[in-house]
Amino acid sequence: MKKIILLPFLLLFITAIAQKTKRIKVDAPFTKYSYLSFNPFSIAEPQLAVGLSYGNRFTERSEMFIEVSYVAKHPSYNFDYEKLNGFRFIAEYRYHFLQQWKPIINLGEKIRERKRKSQPFIGLQFRLKQYQLIYKDNFTNFVDTLINYRYIANIVSLGGALTFGATYNISKNKKWQLETTIGVGAKQKFVKYKNLPSNYKVLIYEKSRALYTPKINDEIGTPIFPTTIRLRYMLK
Repeated sequence: MKKIILLPFLLLFITAIAQKTKRIKVDAPFTKYSYLSFNPFSIAEPQLAVGLSYGNRFTERSEMFIEVSYVAKHPSYNFDYEKLNGFRFIAEYRYHFLQQWKPIINLGEKIRERKRKSQPFIGLQFRLKQYQLIYKDNFTNFVDTLINYRYIANIVSLGGALTFGATYNISKNKKWQLETTIGVGAKQKFVKYKNLPSNYKVLIYEKSRALYTPKINDEIGTPIFPTTIRLRYMLK
């Protein structure tokens, strides 16, 4: 009789130990890490961008990401402007969703396992691009018009975006990862001409067209949808 009474307590004790062991395994201590990454598709952009990115995940949820790239005129595209060179800087704070969170809708263990492996995050991004441009355009001072005037301009583009992304392990030792991001935001362009005669401005009559496409020297704000696929190499 005593053995029968003790049996439920013994089973409860074994279950408690098993649950504790499982919890320790899931809630493993967080380890800081950093990495280098590269966007191979940036070399195919109309404005060629070549550079490296660095990321550091310094807490369980927080990560800082920085990218610096050299920007130039792409040799494979037939553009009217003669020369373009400068740099692009991207800084982003990323907030990681912890994999221990339960999904709102339970779609099965395979879906939960996939979410754990994907490591999703949301980011707040700052973008800066600065470059010098040699180009031709029409300018006016409302008395005289300069047609196809060759000018040099310094252009600064400031922007920001809200991004969503995820990373995936693509090697057994987890040294190599694939990162995908997509976002929505806006940018504002500022143009300063270096060799333009005083009191002349860009001739803007073309902007009255319904399907007007902004030119590279238009000082306007536009929406942006930054989308990237980066290859990561884990440093530690």
